[in-house]
Amino acid sequence: MLDKEPDEFRESTSIYQIWLQFRKNRIALFSFYLFFLLTLTALFAPFIAPYSDSMEFAGQELMPPSWVEKGQIAFFFGTDDLARDVLSRVIMGTRYTLGSSLIVVFLVAIIGGALGVLAGMSGGIKARFLGHIFDAFLSIPILLIAIIISTFMEPSLMNAMVSTVLAVLPYFIHTIYQAIQQELKKEYVIILKLDGISNIELLRSTILPNITATYIQEISRAFVITILDITALSFISLGAQRPMPEWGAMIKDSLELLYLAPWTVLLPGFAIIITILLSILFTNGLCKAINQYYQ
Repeated sequence: MLDKEPDEFRESTSIYQIWLQFRKNRIALFSFYLFFLLTLTALFAPFIAPYSDSMEFAGQELMPPSWVEKGQIAFFFGTDDLARDVLSRVIMGTRYTLGSSLIVVFLVAIIGGALGVLAGMSGGIKARFLGHIFDAFLSIPILLIAIIISTFMEPSLMNAMVSTVLAVLPYFIHTIYQAIQQELKKEYVIILKLDGISNIELLRSTILPNITATYIQEISRAFVITILDITALSFISLGAQRPMPEWGAMIKDSLELLYLAPWTVLLPGFAIIITILLSILFTNGLCKAINQYYQ
């Protein structure tokens, strides 16, 4: 412990203080724990699901959920038209929908963060040129960009992930670029630059800590957009294909059963909504804790 540099002590202390602030927000803390459980579910879905997602139980087609009359506890969320257990498919869908969204967001956060910093720290004509390029992308909806890219590739979950990365990345870069440009215009940053501080030191000690909340908020926004885009692409047959239990594909496959067996459509939809809601509550609480710490 004595071998640590002073900067390492300050960094660990700040993280601990932010965690203490975050713990005071009970709703955000509860959302964090639930989202963490969802992530574990995605990792260990085959061991958690009671049955295989493709297993068919002859004679048990369209069995209602267990809390409905004629439902069975053995099929807690009921079965679909092919007599597959809906609970098992929703659990396995966590791996495909949540897992793929987390991978996409991780790539966007790393690549977009690096390119956003490079773009933001550049100056002169280069900065204005990049700003105009990013502004042009803002006029096109992200889902439309993802759909256009997906139409040039074979429909699959992997290609849906690639198209979503390419669609979300310019927006992410633009946000980081704008945040850094705003920081560079502040008086204390100008004073530091006049004192001769290097760009690397200015970025490390001042700019990056000040845009941390913005960075996290943009990651949260990218996650929400990603999970919606991946499920939407599957719903319009440009993403995951049957019999993969991706939540968007499950809704598409069971849409004709909405009035006959609504649980086959509503339960995957609720899974999407709950996942998005938990991520928003968690990241909002984290950003508030960071802002309170740096105030």
